[in-house]
Amino acid sequence: MSRIAAYYRISMEDDNVKVESNSITNQRLLIKKYVLQDKELSQFEYCEFYDDGYSGMTMNRPGVQDMLKQIRNNEIQAIIVKDISRFSRDYIELGTYMEQIFPFMGIRFIAIMDRYDSRDYVGRTADMDIAFKSLLADFYCKDVSAKVKSSLNAKRKQGKYSTGLVPFGYAKDEGDPYKLVVVSEEAEVIRYIFQLSVEGNNLTQICRKLNDEGVLTPLEYKNIRKKQKRKEARRAIKLWQAGTVRTILTNESYIGNMIYGKTEQTGIGSGKKIVKPKDEWKVFENHHEPIVEKEVFDAVQAKYCQKKVRARKRLEYPLKGKLMCGYCKRTLKVIKLAGEKLFFYCPNEKLSSNAGCMSRLMSNEKLERIVLSEIERQLVFLPDRNTILQELRLMREERIKEQEKDLVNMDKRLQELKEQKLVYLEDYHTGILNRERFQQKRNEIAQKLKNVKIEYEAKKKEIEQHINSLNKPPKDSEGLLCYSGIECLTREMIEAFVNHIEIEGNLGIDIHWTFNNQLDYNSENATTM
Repeated sequence: MSRIAAYYRISMEDDNVKVESNSITNQRLLIKKYVLQDKELSQFEYCEFYDDGYSGMTMNRPGVQDMLKQIRNNEIQAIIVKDISRFSRDYIELGTYMEQIFPFMGIRFIAIMDRYDSRDYVGRTADMDIAFKSLLADFYCKDVSAKVKSSLNAKRKQGKYSTGLVPFGYAKDEGDPYKLVVVSEEAEVIRYIFQLSVEGNNLTQICRKLNDEGVLTPLEYKNIRKKQKRKEARRAIKLWQAGTVRTILTNESYIGNMIYGKTEQTGIGSGKKIVKPKDEWKVFENHHEPIVEKEVFDAVQAKYCQKKVRARKRLEYPLKGKLMCGYCKRTLKVIKLAGEKLFFYCPNEKLSSNAGCMSRLMSNEKLERIVLSEIERQLVFLPDRNTILQELRLMREERIKEQEKDLVNMDKRLQELKEQKLVYLEDYHTGILNRERFQQKRNEIAQKLKNVKIEYEAKKKEIEQHINSLNKPPKDSEGLLCYSGIECLTREMIEAFVNHIEIEGNLGIDIHWTFNNQLDYNSENATTM
């Protein structure tokens, strides 16, 4: 049976209006009525997609991307919208879809209020009024964007803080969202960092002192203050990094200045930004209460702002990108010492006295010999792997069936939550829910959706990994035997055999192979240098 997708969109500027033609509720009623009154369309299976609070100048919207994904899978044969601007306000991108992509894929596109049906324009372009309306929609968005940018610049010139993220050490005043206030506990950390710098400590030494003394990182403070549970905040190992300290020591916000105009958007509706030269940044001096004295700040800048960046020659070696610390899971860095020999080290080891990272340099020469030796040992067992692989294949097939059932249940849960979100949105636009209650309900649903999506994607990825293992070419056995007898480690050999290598604090080596871990006959006993 053919399927028709109804698409609704409401932008941020519509959010404060409860009853209007562009509300999700009215778009839905209009489209459903149109479909039911059309003899042909009423026979189509009906499905819905929507985006709440997204600009029409970008196609990077969850609802429209879900719809396009199903179109690519040939699950949808027609699209219906209230008007063309609901689908897109970008004149160029809209034209690409209407004149090229949809006709090529055989997708029928209907815009009710514009009286447009692509079926009426087979073999020819749309009328001039359709093109003109699309162009006007494009101009409208660009005009709104320019006005928003102008409004923000006007607020900044008046001293109102409207530059995005609030610097560590500050928070927005509860009574005035355009005013910054000092967070005393965080401010003490910042003053301590400046003090350590003035006393002659470099970035690594400052990090080590902070980590040894158990000073919370900015992310941990943010997690406590805003009760967030981001993935980064849940990591077991949280250390101050040199880059974080440098950012604090060079941020003029801490002497009371508001800096804005650092970046510039590449285009209307685009999420990409470019960093402007520092001499083009805008500075509003004495904007808020400073945390450190200007004399102290200026003394520190001499150490970090006048440093010249040296161009380093790119090093190439077989194990590049494959080594990580077994304790903090950070990628190991390489250094070239006397005799042009390479050595590996963990950059986190010097940041804390309590870190269990590798405390000594590891020689690339010795490590390559060990890895080559381990590959040779693996090659000995390769001819016997086919029998074991067949058994594992049957086990994986059963596991995939169980996981696919879980995936179906999670998908149903996602659809239920999306429908509930849409109900709340309709209740808000019809006045059943006030703005505060709607925001609360929407946030609750958004969090539940996020949690289920994370679980869904993790399960989906796990299934894909199992399927990939089942469909894996026979390099697990015969395909790898071509490397037998090679006396020198090569990049090609590493890519074929090694997924990654973890180095423990005592320089123990744990090699994770590209083939199944269950077939790693040596994984129980890690090699130690």
